[in-house]
Amino acid sequence: MILAAGFGRRLRPLSLARPKPLFPVLNKTMLEWWAEALASAGVKRLIINVHYQPEMMLERIERLAECYRGRLEILASPETEVLGTGGGLAQAAALLGSTEFLVVNADIFTDFELVKLSLKHLANPGRLATLGLLRRPDNANVALAEGGRILGFRSPAPLPGETARLTYCGVMALSPAIFDWLPPGASDLVEAFNRALAGGADISGWVYDPAIWRDIGTPESYWGLNNHLAAGRAILHSTAQVTGTLSGWNVLGAGAQVLEGATAENCVIWPSAVISRGAAVKNAVIAGVVPPRQIVNGGVFCHDGS
Repeated sequence: MILAAGFGRRLRPLSLARPKPLFPVLNKTMLEWWAEALASAGVKRLIINVHYQPEMMLERIERLAECYRGRLEILASPETEVLGTGGGLAQAAALLGSTEFLVVNADIFTDFELVKLSLKHLANPGRLATLGLLRRPDNANVALAEGGRILGFRSPAPLPGETARLTYCGVMALSPAIFDWLPPGASDLVEAFNRALAGGADISGWVYDPAIWRDIGTPESYWGLNNHLAAGRAILHSTAQVTGTLSGWNVLGAGAQVLEGATAENCVIWPSAVISRGAAVKNAVIAGVVPPRQIVNGGVFCHDGS
């Protein structure tokens, strides 16, 4: 399951134009990147929960399902209200079925070893959850004991037996027994985990530091991911048009234009965005039409000119 129902408030104004699961990274949406990774890992059914901008999300999910027909079944789980990480899972229970399953976050870009995490989980029958963990001290909120057993989440003080505190990476394997710990309606999966731990459940972590792990939760981190992956190259969709000047690295989406006399340096230029004659953009995400002779240096430029 891909958790994809959030509003993306920290990504405004970009997330006013499209929901964050549809943000393009090197001209593929986050949903497309995850579908590719999950299909490669052997997943046969993919559930995506939907709430924010549902028409756009459902249309893209339908197109994605058609692309993967016969390889990966892709289904939407619409939410009329935001149900949170726990409630979203609970609502999708019938679609997820009675087998172990993976859960990933739509705003995480990573090459985490999904197969190895799955095998680690399946090698321990009766385990409620196996979480992918990272050594990131700034965001560490998962308390571990010896052997990777998780003691608790979000505890402000060290817990008895705690030997390490690590960061959840946005990827986990779950047993369908998790549904027994989820109340009806909106809920938080971490709170369900803490209740399950108090009830004696086995929840463990697998520590793995992937080559790539990025959270695109802010415009700065989203720009930074494209910067990292572009690696100094110009990556242009086949329908992008450039009669102006590109320098550094740039990612141009479908129908994007850099017109004669315009310059773009180190930018993510969204589909159909236009850098008009004489305009200059640098170190920015462009999601609209930059007027003639305007200079954009850093940050975000959207359809409303922000």
